[in-house]
Amino acid sequence: MSEDTTITERQSPKPQKIKWKNIAYYNTFQEADNHRNTFTGLVKVRRCGPEGTKFVVKTGTLIKEKPDGV
Repeated sequence: MSEDTTITERQSPKPQKIKWKNIAYYNTFQEADNHRNTFTGLVKVRRCGPEGTKFVVKTGTLIKEKPDGV
């Protein structure tokens, strides 16, 4: 090892903070984007389908954190 090498603690995985739900599927991004713009809050457009040829509009809701020790 070199003198500049530092050992860091292993980080635990980050818990999921948002639950995503599929709303609608479209053939073009423009159609999906128009639908997305009608919503407020956590909304996104993602590619889906065979080889990413379709688009899905997803909406998210925050997941409440569980108290420690549960």
